[in-house]
Amino acid sequence: MKVQLRRIGLVLALAAILVGSIFAPLSAQNNPNFVQRHPTASAIAAGAGTTYYLKHRAKWKKEHGEKLNFAERHPYLSGFGVAVVTHHMIKKTTKHEPQ
Repeated sequence: MKVQLRRIGLVLALAAILVGSIFAPLSAQNNPNFVQRHPTASAIAAGAGTTYYLKHRAKWKKEHGEKLNFAERHPYLSGFGVAVVTHHMIKKTTKHEPQ
């Protein structure tokens, strides 16, 4: 059980870092961070991480006889949705300078 809690904590910490890196430095647009410079790569990473986590969580729940929720029953669809929303929010919140 401790291992599961550590994994959940790690996923939540990474999600907090990702969200913080998107929304926190909006005032410093002269030096955009990695997430703002590479929205597609960030979205792919978020979607892949979500899919990986959901697949393993579903496997654990099946082994313990628990009912799966929608995201756990459809990890690829959920991962794709996370990737789309992540990419959209990065592009929406990043202000581009006119060239």
